[in-house]
Amino acid sequence: MAVVRASFLLVQGAGLGLVACIAIAGRVGITGNPVPVTVGFFLAFLLFFPVGLWASADAELTSGELHRVHNFRHPFRMARLWWFMVFCNGLLALFLIVSNAAWTLVPLLLASYTAFALSLAAGRRERQQLREALARPELTGPKVIGIRSPEQVPPGWSPVLVHRIDRGRFDMLVDYRILVDGDRVGTLGPGQTLVLGLPPGPHSVRGGLGRLSNAPVPFTAEPGAAVHFTVEPASPNRRANADRRSRPGEYFRLVRVPP
Repeated sequence: MAVVRASFLLVQGAGLGLVACIAIAGRVGITGNPVPVTVGFFLAFLLFFPVGLWASADAELTSGELHRVHNFRHPFRMARLWWFMVFCNGLLALFLIVSNAAWTLVPLLLASYTAFALSLAAGRRERQQLREALARPELTGPKVIGIRSPEQVPPGWSPVLVHRIDRGRFDMLVDYRILVDGDRVGTLGPGQTLVLGLPPGPHSVRGGLGRLSNAPVPFTAEPGAAVHFTVEPASPNRRANADRRSRPGEYFRLVRVPP
């Protein structure tokens, strides 16, 4: 599933908040009508809410997004343009708020600055992900990936199927990474099944989403015998978000099921 980069969403949120500050503070200077305190805090909340969601989503670049960014000549040029616009608009918004004494807009201004700072951190993390993806080999051992059916596995090998349980409206609309023997072999959306082929012998599998993961699950592949796994968050719906911070290394439950 291709997603818009978190850094770009955050810097757009910052720009939107600053434009609102400039427009409202400028109108205060023209009309002389003050901004109610509740309005200032309400506008700040409206901006903080999506900013908090974007910043805490642990979103990472998907394989499709990595390919798009890698083959684009200047992948972060638009983000830098937005950063420059936010910097200039931030100075103008601060000047208008101070000159017109529109202090009730300070929470909205702080929310915009926070979104801008988070976008810088997210952009740095995305560039690091791109460098790591380009530096590591795709596969370090014999594996057959990119297939749709167990029948496509070579004779004498073992088909391995990993199914992501669809949790409906509680599910995160991002792909889970699937790693076998430490190699990234594919991604899974809600309700999807990943198929790959492995040679006979001991292997391990685990899931990943940003910094969230689980301990590798060992298994032994037998010639011609299919191996089935299901992957989902380990905690119930109401506790999953709390466990993302307290136990990032135990986030997923990856269970082997009978074929």
